Amino acid sequence: MSIWWLLPAFVGLVGILMLVGGVARVFKAQLGGGIMRLLFGGLTLAGAMIIGLVGLNLQTYAQLSKEWPVGLVTIKKGAAEFDYVASIDLYDEGKPRNQPVDYQVTGEEIFVGGPIVTFKPWANVVGMDALFRAETVRGGYFNANCTNTYNPRVETLDNAAGESLLDSIAEAWKFAAAREVAHNSLSGQPLGDGAVYEIIATQDAFQLQPQEGNAVAQALQQQAIDRRSTLNCEQVTTPVQTPSGAVEYRAPGAASPNAPPAQAPAPARPAPAPVTPPSDLIQPQVMPPNPPAPQQ
Repeated sequence: MSIWWLLPAFVGLVGILMLVGGVARVFKAQLGGGIMRLLFGGLTLAGAMIIGLVGLNLQTYAQLSKEWPVGLVTIKKGAAEFDYVASIDLYDEGKPRNQPVDYQVTGEEIFVGGPIVTFKPWANVVGMDALFRAETVRGGYFNANCTNTYNPRVETLDNAAGESLLDSIAEAWKFAAAREVAHNSLSGQPLGDGAVYEIIATQDAFQLQPQEGNAVAQALQQQAIDRRSTLNCEQVTTPVQTPSGAVEYRAPGAASPNAPPAQAPAPARPAPAPVTPPSDLIQPQVMPPNPPAPQQ
């Protein structure tokens, strides 16, 4: 734990003591000495506050930009083209296990991914760092159609250490106020014989970085920017297989607006047919009017 705050705290304490001493001298009618103590005590206290603010800003920046290693990836060329071996040695609390495991990786680039739990900035400042677990490794191609065509395998990393801690932090209710988001992070770099990459965790995600001094990995950085594949693959439009069966391919297209579909106008109702009374309908009898009475 950082103890940078001890210096401004000590200086501030000296300033407060000088202020108290100055006030006491003023009440004892020792105006000269009291005013001088008040002046120097105030300046000392102000200096302590400035030092404290500077230290707090430095501590905040250091915590929010903190990075720490969680693994080392060494690339070796396999027997065939686009065939590589990734030797991955994971770290525990920043220290390598010295138990590297070899994974077959095919393609033009390597991806390492896994779940990460991030915390709010104020929680980072007080010492709560993001939690990450390296979980998968796979290959890929710069051309997305080639990745869809050749389907590089995804392997699961042997990383049981820290699993219970990550799951408990991600689910515990008492960390809900400090927890920001839990998500999967994925980072990739080009494949090359002799390239060495470090798996670096940050407060937001993690990334594969070329190891300092590794010329092969550094030389591949331009390729990572250009992302120019040596392959040209046709677009894959065959049905996509899912656990519940094949799903027809749908090409990307413009999203339809969220407006409800227009309803077709209702058909006009036909005019009712005239009703004719049945022939056997009993007609009411109409009584003739009474003749007028004779005049006398």
